Amino acid sequence: MLCGLPKATILAGMVLAAAVTHHTATGTMTAYDPAARVLAIQAATGSTEFHVAVDARAWLGSRKLPVSQLGAHVGAQVTVAWSEADGVRTTHTVRVAESRAARGR
Repeated sequence: MLCGLPKATILAGMVLAAAVTHHTATGTMTAYDPAARVLAIQAATGSTEFHVAVDARAWLGSRKLPVSQLGAHVGAQVTVAWSEADGVRTTHTVRVAESRAARGR
């Protein structure tokens, strides 16, 4: 036993943890619905919607951005890190690129 758990339980947990694959997507944010917590991105390959996790973190450049303020950045370039479970794409990280005008301030 390790940490009070049977070896089989630990191995099963490791297999499940390894099965989660994370991806990234980059494109233009076309919409954010704060009530449904759904973010839409238009990329060269098409439009995709992502559920924004309750514990998601958002960034504007290198600064933290409250997730509630994502809607103010519709039209900006974004990158999301996401995983898929049961056909639902969920993001825990949203990075909004700072516009050149904002960086020059």
